[in-house]
Amino acid sequence: MARQKRKLAIGVSSARQAGDDFVKAWKRAENALPPEEPVNRLHFANTSTLFKYLSPKRFELLKRLREFGPLSIRKLSTELHRDYKNVHTDVKDLTYVGLIEETKDGLLNVPWDVIVSELSLLAKTG
Repeated sequence: MARQKRKLAIGVSSARQAGDDFVKAWKRAENALPPEEPVNRLHFANTSTLFKYLSPKRFELLKRLREFGPLSIRKLSTELHRDYKNVHTDVKDLTYVGLIEETKDGLLNVPWDVIVSELSLLAKTG
């Protein structure tokens, strides 16, 4: 049987929206309904923060690590042809928000096969 792709939804939402989503998921679970897909979600307070964490260089880092990982920071910086210190900073930040995980043996891994995002161009009201 083929492994199901691990999907992460990334977006922008207020604390209130995140709380509403949590309550909605809780109620689905209480009613024995399956969770909405994708189950894994990461929300940022605004687009500036989202793009800070998912800059083009960081997105390339995630793609390479997903393709070749698990890797050490040193090996990853070599694969990317980037300075070790800058890659280390990127890895630290991406690990902090959950986009990278560390394996039991200390290597870096991207657990996601797909990252999906929906960014509204309309301001939320109410």
